[in-house]
Amino acid sequence: MVNENEMIEWAKKHFAEMSVGGIWMPEGSGLTYQKLEEKKWRLVRRIDNEQTLSNHDKMKVLMFDAGFMVDDKDAEVIPEPRSMEEAQIQELQMKREIAQTWADTDGTLLIDMDLENVWAEYIEDKEVMLDDGETTSVEIWAYRPTNPNTGEVVSIDPDDYHMLMGDQYFMRFKSIVPSVAGTDYHVYSALSRQDMVEFIDAGGQGEGIGSKLGDTIDGKVPPWMWGTYCAVDSRNSLKDSVKEEEE
Repeated sequence: MVNENEMIEWAKKHFAEMSVGGIWMPEGSGLTYQKLEEKKWRLVRRIDNEQTLSNHDKMKVLMFDAGFMVDDKDAEVIPEPRSMEEAQIQELQMKREIAQTWADTDGTLLIDMDLENVWAEYIEDKEVMLDDGETTSVEIWAYRPTNPNTGEVVSIDPDDYHMLMGDQYFMRFKSIVPSVAGTDYHVYSALSRQDMVEFIDAGGQGEGIGSKLGDTIDGKVPPWMWGTYCAVDSRNSLKDSVKEEEE
């Protein structure tokens, strides 16, 4: 069990490491905080119930003991969710707000790294230990945008990319196919059930996606795309480059 001194030491390290402007939402607390200065935070919002008030009082004490001040005068009080579904939606919205503040070490926001044009990349297979002591192989994937201000490549976990960009960009992938003219590639975009009906009714021909693609160079498919039905767009990188130059 963590004692009070260990908790204070954890808080000092955790709060100091967060960037100014960063958002923090302690899991299950109903509270959202923002770091204003190196030693000052503010309560951004809280859910309207007694439990969040109690949570905030405890958090203020912890922050004070760790050497940080908290301003809670202008906090937004939002209605308590009426259902589990509403609570989940509310929490997701808050987490997406937090994701918009994520930044590289130089302060450049991840959201400003042209993430619309970044695709999932297979990194490696990794052996992981299961609860029963057995091991299994897991595919490691990442999104690797370039920081426009430093030129450094940043690695973003797929779940974090999903939080940043939503389903539209997360539920798609690109596979390179053999070609003699430039580099051909296919873009696979997952369709929802309703989108699938409209797509097929309009004469579209998509493809059900398994764990690999036989007609591509590496055959790799991101695991979160397995079992989806996708619209397929064939493209050529050489033509894309000429089009961009013309524009």
